[in-house]
Formats: sequence, structure tokens, C-alpha cells
Amino acid sequence: MGKVAAVYNVIPESPEIPVEEVMAQIPKSVPAGVEVATMNVKPFAFGLKIIEVTGIMNDIEGLIDKFEESLRSVPHVQGVDVVTITLV
Repeated sequence: MGKVAAVYNVIPESPEIPVEEVMAQIPKSVPAGVEVATMNVKPFAFGLKIIEVTGIMNDIEGLIDKFEESLRSVPHVQGVDVVTITLV
């Protein structure tokens, strides 16, 4: 069984939301079997910053969808966009 790296941009609700708050909640929300490998803050637009999150997991059916849903469920997250999904 291979490993998969899934990279997502997590977009906070507004520039007033501290990205550190959102980043602290992400590892707590991911499903079992997913390791949060990296979280990088990047400028987006109008003072808004996005968090690029990389999750590493086994190539199990449905786990990527669960990971994406867990990112969407983090408090103060407006949206989640996939950047790339690749075998590692």
C-alpha cells in the first residue's frame, strides 16, 4: 500500500481571525491515519492569509475525503481548496 500526500489551501473567514488559532485546531480535527506534515502561512488578498496544509496518509479509499471534510469543519474556516494530491 502506498502513501498519499494531499495539499490543501485552508481559507479563514476574515483577516481578523488569527491564523495561529486556525492552525492550532487543524491537527486536532484530522481523522486517524492522517499525519499533518506541514502547515505554511501564505498571503492571499486584502490582508487575508491562507494556510497551506499537507497531510500524509495511506492510500485508503475515502481517507482523502475525510481529511478534506475535517479541514472544512475547523472553526473559522471559510473554504478549503485542493492544491495537489500525489503518491509519495
